[in-house]
Formats: sequence, C-alpha cells, structure tokens
Amino acid sequence: MIVAEKLNLLAMWLLLLALFLGTRVRAQETLTLAELQHAATERAEQVLIAEQQQRAAALDLEAFEAGLLPRLDLAATLPNYFRTSTEVTQDDGTIAFREIELNNSSVSLLATQRIAATGGLFGLETRLQRTDNFAQETKRYNGSPVRLTFQQPLLAFNPWKWDRRLLPLQVSVTEAALRAARADAALDATALFFDLVNADQERRIAETNLAANATLYTIATERYGLGKINRGDLVQLELEQASAEQNLLRAERLVGRASANIFQYLGQPYHGELLRPETPDARAGVDISAATALAHLANRPELLQLQQRVLEAEREADRIRRNLGPRLDFNASIGLIRNADELNPIYRDPQNERVVSLTFAVPLLDWGERQALNRRAQTDVDLARTLGQRLENELAGRLTQLLDQWTTVRQELQLATRIRDLAEERFRISQESYTLGAIPLTDLTFAQQNRDLNTRAYAESLRAYWLTYASLERLTLWDFINDRPLYEAH
Repeated sequence: MIVAEKLNLLAMWLLLLALFLGTRVRAQETLTLAELQHAATERAEQVLIAEQQQRAAALDLEAFEAGLLPRLDLAATLPNYFRTSTEVTQDDGTIAFREIELNNSSVSLLATQRIAATGGLFGLETRLQRTDNFAQETKRYNGSPVRLTFQQPLLAFNPWKWDRRLLPLQVSVTEAALRAARADAALDATALFFDLVNADQERRIAETNLAANATLYTIATERYGLGKINRGDLVQLELEQASAEQNLLRAERLVGRASANIFQYLGQPYHGELLRPETPDARAGVDISAATALAHLANRPELLQLQQRVLEAEREADRIRRNLGPRLDFNASIGLIRNADELNPIYRDPQNERVVSLTFAVPLLDWGERQALNRRAQTDVDLARTLGQRLENELAGRLTQLLDQWTTVRQELQLATRIRDLAEERFRISQESYTLGAIPLTDLTFAQQNRDLNTRAYAESLRAYWLTYASLERLTLWDFINDRPLYEAH
C-alpha cells in the first residue's frame, strides 16, 4: 500500500513537472558545433568582406594579364568641320585674316602589344585622313596603309614588371586572408556554441534537480507524516525545489540570449527560437607536434603581407631611382605613307617611311634630392624586413604557448570527465541512501551541489579544449584532424 501511494505521488509530481516545463519550452532546433562553424565560415561578416577582397584581387590580376595580350583599337573623327578666320603672316611681316572652311576627318586602326619584361610597346597601325577645303573647293588625302612602331624606355621605371610580381602575391594574400577570416569565424562560432552549451547545461541541471527534488519531496512528505524527519528538512526540500524552478527560468533566459547571439552573428533574423546544442566529445588521437605546427605558420596572411610590403618598398625605391636618374628612350617606326588628291595612289603607290630616335636626359644638379629619396626608400625596405622577422618570432611564440595549453587542456578534460562521472555516481548513491534514511539531508544536498559543480567544470574544460583547438587551426590555417589545409575546398 505504501509503495502504491509513493508511485501515485511520484506520478503526480512528474505530471506537474511536465506541465511546468511545457509552459516554458518553445520550439527548439538541434545544433552541432560543426554545423555552426560551417555556417559561420560562410555567413560571418568578416568572411563576406574577405571574399569581396579576394574577388577584387583576382579581378585586378585578370585585368593585368588581359592588358598584356594584343590590343586592337579603332579611332575616328567623323566629321571635324569648322568655319572660321585665322591670321596669316604676309611676306612683308604684316598680318592678314583669311576665312577658312574645312572638314578634317580621320580614321585609324591600331594593334598594340605590351612587353612586360622591358616596358616596351609594339604597334601596328593603318591610318587615313581626308581634308576638304570648302573655300578653295579642294580635297586632299593623307594616309599610312601600314606602319610598325616600337617604343622602348631603356632606363625608365617599368611598372608592368613589378605588377607581374605584386598582383599574384596580392591574390595569395587575399586567399590566405579569406582562410584566416573563416578560421576567425569558426573560433567565434566555437565561443558562441559553448555559451549555448553552458546555458543549456544550466537548464538541464535545473530540470534534473527539479525532477529529483519532486521525488524526494514526495518521500520526505511521507516520512514527515511518520515523524521520521523534522519540519526543517521538509522546508529545505521545498526551498530546493523553488530554487530549481528559479534556476530553470534563469537558464531558459540564458539559452534564449545565447541562441539570439548565434542568429545575429550569422546575420539571420531571430524570432525567439531556442537552440539545443549537441555537446561534442573530445577528438581522440589528435596529436599536434610542434615541428609540424611551426611549418604551417607560413600560411598566415600576415607573413605574406609582409612579403608584399617588402616588395612594394623595393618597387618604390626602384621608381625613385629611375625617375630621378638618367633617361634614355628609343623610338622607331617603319611603314608606308602617301598623300594625294585621290584615294587610290595612297594604297597603290605608297612611299617608304622610316623614323628612328634616341633621346636622353641626365640630371646634372639636384642638390641631393635623389640621394635623400633613395635613402628614405631603402629605410622602408629595411623596416619591412625587420617587422617581418619580429612577426615571425611573435607568431612562433603564440604557437608555442597554444601547444603547451593544448597539452594541458587535454589532461584537464580527462580529469574533469572522471571527476564528473564520480560525482554523478556519488549523487546517485547519496540519493538512494537518503531514500532509505541512511544519511541526513545535508549530505544529499552536498552531493547534489558537488555533482552540479563538477558538471559545470566538465563543460568549462570541454569549452577550453575546443577553443584551444580552434585557436591552433586559426593560427596555422591547418586542419589537424584531417591533416590538410584549412578550408581548402572552399
């Protein structure tokens, strides 16, 4: 009879608990750490910005490579009519004004080919010009059926040579920056996920305590009626139950806040959904050697950016040295040319045309301007190299610290798992012992508090484990679990 009464009271309390929880729990969606990290690497704001910068760099390189291919341009002036008066100097030195009425039209087709290595330019042109003099009622043609030209600055600054080195490096920098942005997003997502895990952990602790206290209160009520416990123990259980209800409300509020933070980070609207995390386990067999991790530091975009900075400083030094130094330009052209009153002679009987020129300029006195600017440019190169070495040392130091932390958190997680399991077992034993009247309520309360404390400690150790691993991936841009570059498939 007593057992039946206990079962009836227990069923009543469980029904009340179900009704209590049902009024508070909203629609929930299960979420894993891998799912959230993947979503963050696609939707986080810094990833979107990095993707745009990577596309821009790729388009700059594409435009540069297109600029090195042969180019064909058509130019025309049709018509070019004007009627005016102009001054004409006479033989005796006086000025006379003459009315003119002309239409000077032209059309040309030009093919060019840039030589990036030297900065030279080949050109192949055909051109025709017609002048109509309406005042004198005459027309005149001037044309070049074909002309081959070549322009070559011999000592000038060659921007195409430097762009050929800088633009591919810029693409590599932005690609590495995109991978780093995704790694940053994954790290942020890991922190947000374990904020949700901690909130959900508090909710589950409160739910467990509420259910356990309901059962204990049923038993305590019966024992109080039999005079086996005092009123203080019964009130204490009522207090524990009220505290569990309060903790559940607080935990649900924390779950809502953590869920909203995740939706906002992903740039999605939040309508009050509650997320339920699937707590991940530690990955077994993930051993990260210091030598391997250090080798992957070269993937960092900061180091590539410093290479770019050194190259840009060298480019500026070369520009200053050549722009302020001697100039030597070579120009040559060979082709056919003719002018006539009719169009046919221009193409039937053209004349040879040859042009060759070599011009130079030498600065004789600049009062040390060139020398000062050259020294300034060289200091930029030296600074870029020095900063590069310092950054390498800094990254190596951060990696060493993370590797030491990785070793520690793995050991801490193993101990935290063992302690959590022992605390859970101790609570079950204490609960059974109290039910049998073998221990006082204070011992049960202490066991319950110890279980809750160690459950939270395990969650914190698991959080530290995954945050440390995500930090190692972020720093090295290497997937140590699958042993491949991070986000290589993106």
